[in-house]
Amino acid sequence: MSSPRLHRRSLLALATAGLTSGCLRQFESAVSRDETRQLSLKIKTVPADADAAVTKLARYLSTRLQQVGIGATVVPMSREELLRSVLLNHDFDMYVYRYPLRQDPDFLYSLLHSRFAPDAGWQNPFGYSDLSVDSLLERQRTEAGPVRAATLEDIQRKLVEAQPFTPICVPNTFRATRPERVEWPSGTPIHSVPAYLAARPAEDEPAAADTVESTTPDAGQTRTTATTTSPSKTKLRITTTDARPTENLNPLSVPFRSDGTVIRLLYDSLGRSFGGRVRPWMAESWRWRDGDASTLAVRLRDDLTWHDGHDLTAEDVAFTFEFLADTSLGSFDQPVPSPRYRGRASLVDGVSVRSDRELSIRFEDVDESVAARALTVPLLPKHVWEPHARPTTMPVPNAGPVTEALVRDNLSPVGSGPLRVTGTALRKSISMEPFESHFLSGESVEEPLARFEGGFSFDSLEFRVVPSDGAAVELLKSGTADATANPLSPDATDVARSTSTLDVRTHQSQWCYHVGYNLRRAPFTNPRFRRAVARLVDRRFLTSYLFDGDATDVVSILGTTAFAPQGYTWERAVGERGFVGTRGTGTLDIDSARALFEDAGYTYSPESNLLVEE
Repeated sequence: MSSPRLHRRSLLALATAGLTSGCLRQFESAVSRDETRQLSLKIKTVPADADAAVTKLARYLSTRLQQVGIGATVVPMSREELLRSVLLNHDFDMYVYRYPLRQDPDFLYSLLHSRFAPDAGWQNPFGYSDLSVDSLLERQRTEAGPVRAATLEDIQRKLVEAQPFTPICVPNTFRATRPERVEWPSGTPIHSVPAYLAARPAEDEPAAADTVESTTPDAGQTRTTATTTSPSKTKLRITTTDARPTENLNPLSVPFRSDGTVIRLLYDSLGRSFGGRVRPWMAESWRWRDGDASTLAVRLRDDLTWHDGHDLTAEDVAFTFEFLADTSLGSFDQPVPSPRYRGRASLVDGVSVRSDRELSIRFEDVDESVAARALTVPLLPKHVWEPHARPTTMPVPNAGPVTEALVRDNLSPVGSGPLRVTGTALRKSISMEPFESHFLSGESVEEPLARFEGGFSFDSLEFRVVPSDGAAVELLKSGTADATANPLSPDATDVARSTSTLDVRTHQSQWCYHVGYNLRRAPFTNPRFRRAVARLVDRRFLTSYLFDGDATDVVSILGTTAFAPQGYTWERAVGERGFVGTRGTGTLDIDSARALFEDAGYTYSPESNLLVEE
């Protein structure tokens, strides 16, 4: 018969009865063995065919955690599953992915403010809460110039100390084009709204080749052949490895939205960012009201319409901001905001409609440059979206109140953008054509929009889903595609560069690779533990290992912006949180790394496993 398990309360009772110190240590050892186990963590990420760099980063981190005695497992899952798990359900220990960067650093407000910790989406998925940081995030919204820059530097120093997430690097991206078919604007990333609108058919372009699928009767196999067909001559053909737009075109959907380019082609906004400044787009003009620095008077362009022919009016704009703040429109006990745009919508205090073309937008106490971010949200037609402000009948695991608007697939979207959808084939393609009633198509436009005058220059646009970036390059080489939407891997980039008919464009990406921690559950509730994990990361090595050096390693998510801190104080703070090992080699100083976890309050077993209580 086995002896009964000895619990701490029994130990304390025996100690009170007068045990000697030697006996007490024996009992403590027994209790420790009975009530502890090795710490095990799961690292969620996407599979290699979705993003090879992310997968490699997760495996690197798993190996380093195992070296310090932590049982770490990489859990690959689809992008939709990962985003749903992290952003909606908050069901994770750690994750490795990329965060979409924004031009204005106010995105940090929704990313880190404690008011968003319970919410879904990229609104504080970590569950981070620090009242001093909240205060700084609120303050930077009201500031400008050097004063705001100083506040943002304070925020970044606190984040280096707290490590709610660990930024790794911002990579350069490489996309291939076929210049004999299409002339692309210089200095603009290929997969962007400005690039698609400014692209022009090349002069004396050859007849295009389209792919034709046929089935071999005896083998039952499908093969793809290239044939030259004149109707496709004015079709702009883009490859993508991301099938999500063929499954869901809901601009409010979190699991299906990471790259917003397709959505921005379909849905317009009052303003668009050009040269680091938000300028009028669907708005003809705007100005701050005299004597009222918190109210912006907006005038819409003439004769605006939705893709279904309905007029677009100021009432739709007012509805958009009300709907983004509460997709239930007050029918639930508590607001159900749009997770994707809550940060920008939170800048708006209210909208007053003055006529079909005129409205006033009242802002919270924010600087004008910050307020302009709200003008970039997608405009939604009231007659389409208002009926979906009701509870969804779709099961959504582990979610709070959810409206139909947040989960509908919206595969026949009604926007007002320069392109409209003509068809989708699930996980195969999405086709669009120019919206002839768009303001770019029928009127002279001012700078900086003059380069888009006349609207989209091709008869149609097709995004074709391919299994890999290598397959995308092969389609370009055969003449059956014109450009790649997704960035190319180093191997695919080498192939494209070695092909004389192809051109490779390089741009700094608009995302930051990072490691995210769930501060809602142990051990990540302990900032000293998070700092110890962060010091296992050799950024210099990873930029070489993951991107052949074509990346900028960053300690702050603002590391590639004008708001990146400089100077001795910052360098000292960063140095104190640096990699524990030989920088640039990835070689970890295991003893020193384990000491960090011991300093954080953890102990090791004789087998060098990091222990936690059962």
